Amino acid sequence: MGNLYDDLLSLQTIPTAYTDWAGYRERLTGFILEHTNTHTTACIVGAGACNDFDLRRLNGHFDRLLLLDRNTDSTKEGMERQSIRIPERDLLYADLLGIPEDVYRSISDNMLSAIREQQRRTAPDAKAVERLFLREMDAAYMNRQPDKLMEQSGIADYVICCGVHSQLLTMFPQMANVYHRYINIRPEAIEQKARKWIPGVMAELNDALFRWAGKGVIVGLEECRIGEIGGIDGASQALDLLKKSGHTVLAQSSLQWDFDPKRNKAYQMRIMHIEP
Repeated sequence: MGNLYDDLLSLQTIPTAYTDWAGYRERLTGFILEHTNTHTTACIVGAGACNDFDLRRLNGHFDRLLLLDRNTDSTKEGMERQSIRIPERDLLYADLLGIPEDVYRSISDNMLSAIREQQRRTAPDAKAVERLFLREMDAAYMNRQPDKLMEQSGIADYVICCGVHSQLLTMFPQMANVYHRYINIRPEAIEQKARKWIPGVMAELNDALFRWAGKGVIVGLEECRIGEIGGIDGASQALDLLKKSGHTVLAQSSLQWDFDPKRNKAYQMRIMHIEP
């Protein structure tokens, strides 16, 4: 194993996403255009490679389009793919969760060393490795520092955030599933730990979205994976928080997101335009 964090990051990229998501991109962009005013400003939070947004149509609709993400290089690649130029000042870097990449890499290195040490023993102690992982997770979460941008207000008239809530706390469970192949730690213990943090992190992000927006928030959340029972961690809690928040939903739609057709992975998305 190399550095697991970097390996997992590379797997998050779906090479055919722009083509596979064409129908979803058209419908999601259409919803945004229908429910926002022209000659206003918008900020896409967690823009990524922008495979789910038609940047040319949005840039023509809004007077100014801001793209916010932790990986601005990926955003620039998405802009190039769609043959669009957005000023550098409108590409905003922000770490919404606040766990730096170097922390993930350090944890990955420490876990690899611990696993290798145990594998050299006649009776490997998987529990010791699991306890180490849980301690590393606790330290990373307790010391996290969400971007100062989270505290600002009035970034744009409309703030758009789709498919982001469910991704913020997935890294540690993904790492655990890989480590389980090498030593018998319990991935469910790591998932349970991460799940305890979800309500607070989702509330934190929702609060920032409404603080940033002047006229409205457009949010997209996975209601379920098509063909499976149950909600999606992060998205389900964010949806519940929005329902309890008292904000008025001005418009909503249900869209199918064919996330990865080769793996038969698709989501039913709830798209909502909510008053700030």
